[in-house]
Amino acid sequence: MRHYPPELLIAGRGSDNDQDEGTVSQVELLSCDSAILQINLEVRLGTYLDPAGSEFHWPAHYLVIGETGDGDYYCLDALNHSTPVLQYRCQLARFETAAESLDEFVELLYIAFTEDDSEDPENPLDDEATTPDERTY
Repeated sequence: MRHYPPELLIAGRGSDNDQDEGTVSQVELLSCDSAILQINLEVRLGTYLDPAGSEFHWPAHYLVIGETGDGDYYCLDALNHSTPVLQYRCQLARFETAAESLDEFVELLYIAFTEDDSEDPENPLDDEATTPDERTY
């Protein structure tokens, strides 16, 4: 958080950098410690159902760092020192790799939200762009 990219602090999530939908720092990669605390408390208080109807509880060692705005969360595995950024896919109740590192995730956010080609069908943060991971709960 001390080295948060200034461009992402003000990058709007809407079309043409419109901030009606918030900024990247308010959603995809939270920049405020109280927001990180709040979202982590939120995911741990609730129980979720997986597609088979079984209860899913948020893993204690997964730290939420942001969300997609569509019910999915971005997180880090606090027990893994070289952790990728994981995306929790709420409809599937599983974790998938969104980026191989936090640095790569920041780069993907920068490309998706600060460059003119954010409407590109090859957008790196599109759902189809994530790589399935073995972490299914």
